[in-house]
Amino acid sequence: MHKKLCLFCVVSISYLTSLTQPITQTIKGTVIDKDSRRPLTGATVFISEDSLHRSVVTNEAGIFILTKIPVGRRIVQCTHSGYADFATDNFVVSSAGETNLVLELEQQFTQQKEIIIQTSKNPKQPVNKLSVVSTRSFTPEETQRYAASVNDPGRMAMSFPGVQPMRDSRNDIVIRGNSPATMLWRLEGVDIPNPNHFARKGSSGGGITIFSSSMLDNSDFSTGGFPAEYGDALSGVFDMRFRKGNPENNKYTFKASLIGLDFSAEGPLEKNRSSFLVNYRYSTLGILSSLGFHLTDERERNTFQDLSFNLNFPSKNNRSVFNIWGIGGVSKEDYSAVEPQSDWNEYDDYAVYDFKTNMGAAGIGHSLQVGKSGLLKTSVAIMAQKIIYRDDTLNTSKQPYTINDELYDNNRFSFAIYYNTKLGSRLTWKTGAFISRIGYGFTQGIYDFDDAVYRKNIIDGEGNTWQWQPYTQLSWKPLSKLTVNAGIHYLYLSLNKTNSVEPRMSIQYKLNASHSISFATGLYGKTLPLGSYFYKNAANSFPNLDLDIIRSTHFIAAYDALLKKNWRFHLEAYLQQLSRVPVVNDVNRTFWLLNMIEGYANEALVSKGNGKNIGVDITVERFFSRGFFLLGGFSIFNSTFQPLNGRSYNTQYNNRTAGHFTAGREWKWRKEQTFTAGGKMLYNGGMPITPLAVNNTTDSRKPVLNESAPFSTRIPAYFRTDVRFALRKDRTKTAWMLTLDIQNVLGIKNTDGLSYRYDLTTNQWVYKKLAGLVPVIGYQLEF
Repeated sequence: MHKKLCLFCVVSISYLTSLTQPITQTIKGTVIDKDSRRPLTGATVFISEDSLHRSVVTNEAGIFILTKIPVGRRIVQCTHSGYADFATDNFVVSSAGETNLVLELEQQFTQQKEIIIQTSKNPKQPVNKLSVVSTRSFTPEETQRYAASVNDPGRMAMSFPGVQPMRDSRNDIVIRGNSPATMLWRLEGVDIPNPNHFARKGSSGGGITIFSSSMLDNSDFSTGGFPAEYGDALSGVFDMRFRKGNPENNKYTFKASLIGLDFSAEGPLEKNRSSFLVNYRYSTLGILSSLGFHLTDERERNTFQDLSFNLNFPSKNNRSVFNIWGIGGVSKEDYSAVEPQSDWNEYDDYAVYDFKTNMGAAGIGHSLQVGKSGLLKTSVAIMAQKIIYRDDTLNTSKQPYTINDELYDNNRFSFAIYYNTKLGSRLTWKTGAFISRIGYGFTQGIYDFDDAVYRKNIIDGEGNTWQWQPYTQLSWKPLSKLTVNAGIHYLYLSLNKTNSVEPRMSIQYKLNASHSISFATGLYGKTLPLGSYFYKNAANSFPNLDLDIIRSTHFIAAYDALLKKNWRFHLEAYLQQLSRVPVVNDVNRTFWLLNMIEGYANEALVSKGNGKNIGVDITVERFFSRGFFLLGGFSIFNSTFQPLNGRSYNTQYNNRTAGHFTAGREWKWRKEQTFTAGGKMLYNGGMPITPLAVNNTTDSRKPVLNESAPFSTRIPAYFRTDVRFALRKDRTKTAWMLTLDIQNVLGIKNTDGLSYRYDLTTNQWVYKKLAGLVPVIGYQLEF
């Protein structure tokens, strides 16, 4: 009896003890030199948070293992003699699997008697250390954490300094008054086409990006002044990186929401060596629509799906690494007529369209350590994009008649290479090139309402061309407080033999451990969206084929202060001067190519337009710490253009003011449960549009614009509030999360400044309203 009683007590105590013991997990990783990518032996890696203190030292391969780390949010820090202290951004340690990290340390140099400046830790420091202004890194977890971002980096970026929020249903990235067509997307070191579902023709935005947060590693977002390795861009750069799969254990993630389904898997191909990571997503907005919530127009129907993967194959000594990556997506949208037919009162009621986009890219990358400090990286990639857009109008028998038919097809074979090395204790050199063979096929036919005739092939191009982009850049630290970066980029398009030589320079000076000032200047070139070269006139010639590369000169000054208790203040002033922008060769016309939100020019142009963006971005931020984060900012700017008459006018994107505020709070609930509540507010001062001509006497459905006063009328200001609630639960080897994102929780239906139509009967613009309140419930399971 006594033995049974003792056994019962032992089992009971063990069970009760297990209930009080926190669930723990392991953090593994490698510490490397940021420039040479060599492993660092003897680096101290530690976690020091309240009652949790763990510390290890890396072995000869730079590897560290932190064991028995309680699940939840953690920050890993690292120190090493001769290197700047390092701290990760706040990340989640999940019970579902080990966390793998790569800690990149930057070497510090001092002259005799020079004091080393140990700077405060900024977890948003760019991955690319040469980006000293207008750039911040972001984690894949942020694409979830920001309210109503729905795992989309493009929507997340609406909360970043310098970005102007525009619409509810699209992620067009308008930066500092620039056209979204002038932004660059890069993945795994290779420039790629617009990676969005429902991609805009000749632009960079769309409905939602093809990237899944399950695939992403820490990446960079730039809004100007970027270094010499980035080309064919004027406004900004999304430099995306895929993470590596777990080389030791399999892990799976399943997500389901009112938007769709998402599944990812990762694990070893060869234990402790090679790994795989793959993600598939299928989505339809029909579920939301059937519940009466419309993220897009009530007459729109949307579906999309995408697949991404990354395979990693390091050598035994890790000096040579191959990776094979890919991404692809298809999407379809159709716009139906008003039902029933008896409700047809105006032209838009029986106007319909079909919209399809396909995009894919795949590549092989290889990095090789050369000598003591050199790194050679090469990549080859193939990619393609196809966009089909067709507008029809229905007759009373519901038979369609085509009024606009567009096909845009392009493919690329790209080769990228760079070599990075240290030329001395204070000088780093990086040089490389991007070479692409671009195949294309563009056609567009439209119905001319004035002449009552359908005009075929007003845009008509088929063939291939080459684009060359060599560059070289140096980073020099003459003092521990001072960094000077200088480089040059060359852009060449063989289609019309145009080129641009683009010098770049940036300087950063650390006033003390927490305060710094930075300056950057440079010339940036952008080729036109390819379809704009192939406008065909009545004489069957191509007057736009010789248009020049657009130029923009950037001047940026920045002040950064890392304050106590993880607060940060950042201020940037900028001036951008644009030149050689295509305009109509007529002093009485004010068409300027970059005012087009999408599509291609369908009239003859000359490269004689100018533009100017001037403004200031103010940011206040609290890095995620003790369960709270905040990011708020306000921008004041003026964006203008000059056609041939030499006068200055508002650009389409001259909102003059824009603001954002994002915050979140996290609470520990019971055992291994976390509850999160957050919100986001977006604002712009109202987009300008061009008014209609007062004395329009034509009977055409094509509006006559008042080109003497372009973009002089302003729609009401845009304002939207989103909220997010999430409950996360960690169990032994599994974790789940239940989320609720509510876009536009106040139900304000903003005026759509990018989609409005002409009413012939009243000679007025008729504006559409954006979405009202849209709830998105989601569930995520990790195992």
